Amino acid sequence: MKRLIYLFAVAAAFAAVQHSSYAQQNLRSGYFLDGYTYGYKLNPAFQGERGFLAIPVLGKVGMGVESNLGLSTFLYPASNGQLTTFLSPEVKDADFLAKIKPSNKFMLNADLPVFALGFRTGKMYHTLDVSLRADADANIPGDLLSFMKLGASDGKTSWDISNIGGRLDARAELAYGISRRFGRNLSVGARFKVLMGVARAEIAMDEMNLKMAEDEWAVRARGNGMISGPITVKTYGEAGDAASGQANVIDWSTIEIPESVEDITAYLKTPSLGFAVDLGASYTFLDLITVSASVLDLGALSWKHSTSLQTPQTSWNFQGFENISMSGKDNAIADQLETMTDELMNSFNLEKTGTTDEWASPLAWTLHAGIEAKLPFYKRLSVGALATHRFDGAYSWTEGRFSINWALLRCFAISGNYAVSSFGNSFGAAANIHLPGLTLFAGVDSLLPLRNVTPKYYIPIDSMNTNVTFGLNFAFGKYKGQFPKKDKKARE
Repeated sequence: MKRLIYLFAVAAAFAAVQHSSYAQQNLRSGYFLDGYTYGYKLNPAFQGERGFLAIPVLGKVGMGVESNLGLSTFLYPASNGQLTTFLSPEVKDADFLAKIKPSNKFMLNADLPVFALGFRTGKMYHTLDVSLRADADANIPGDLLSFMKLGASDGKTSWDISNIGGRLDARAELAYGISRRFGRNLSVGARFKVLMGVARAEIAMDEMNLKMAEDEWAVRARGNGMISGPITVKTYGEAGDAASGQANVIDWSTIEIPESVEDITAYLKTPSLGFAVDLGASYTFLDLITVSASVLDLGALSWKHSTSLQTPQTSWNFQGFENISMSGKDNAIADQLETMTDELMNSFNLEKTGTTDEWASPLAWTLHAGIEAKLPFYKRLSVGALATHRFDGAYSWTEGRFSINWALLRCFAISGNYAVSSFGNSFGAAANIHLPGLTLFAGVDSLLPLRNVTPKYYIPIDSMNTNVTFGLNFAFGKYKGQFPKKDKKARE
């Protein structure tokens, strides 16, 4: 599992440098932004004011994450001047416990456009893009973090740390979108996406109870998992340790991913395939009020080369998190995090229950509903409200975003907004310069975490719920936006 985590981290880092890696795939601050090139990814009914061609590397660049945690939740200054984790005896129990939530979520989503194109034919607007998508989600109950910190030190001899979950998912997408206008007011659109799965790993511990038995914890749990894609999964028995009595237990240190062209080519001969669709509509009343809605990622992916996992029916022993090094070495943080990962995965005691050639996994889908009202005496200024809900089981979330939007000129627009979400409150902003031949946009969905960041890597300390996005694209074709020069009334 760690190798999969490292693989995703590398992919996300590559995304940040090469293309795009931002929270929940899209800049929601751009939903009402005039001339925003990638509005069709938020609602496929939205039409671009011109055609566009994404500039390689610079088409979209960004990075972000959704979480109700912060870096300061887990890392603390030690007496030796170094940083240490919350497990250090130097960190007071009350200081750490005050920062955690009953349910702690971490979500990283990357959307890496390889190619993107938009063009118009009559009343229809077409988009074509190829992209790589990667998602990492984790749901960590507060009781698990409390157990890791306290153990039996406060006299508590039993813990219920159910509903732990984690998931990694990577896939490629080929999408074609079309939007059509009906009269002046109605626009409907759809994006059709062919999917190819790269890799998937998922673990869900629905129940997990620990009771102190002498100097170890007796664990009884009910959980399952699935690993799909070109990934080699071994057990202790396969590693030559059948004498341990754990012949079917997953040996996480031996999980391998393909490194040679031959291995990857062999996997692509029988790829994991799927299909999804985005649907959207927009309607304008009295040339002042526009209501819109969209639903994204309705579909599923059929995974091949899968291994199923399950917890055993009997209880097992777990020593806890007391053996993590607290040394002052330069790599103490990395050592502690690695050891925590090892011990947590070992505590699950997941067994390999079999392999399957094919199983279907539905995609998490997202619903947007928006309303925008222009001022009757100055139509370049508007107010908007956007509701977003992500339907994703334990990883679901909800947001309401309220914005003020100003199309100062036909080639420049700005938007400022305030959001209330499952991850807290935030301020966001976006700006767009859309000239003939070139478009440039930049936006931030949450500015609050950027007030306090690490000096070297600019990682938010108090909250990780933020993203920063910008892009540069070629623009072509005749202007078909909201404020044409011929329509004098539109400029009032």
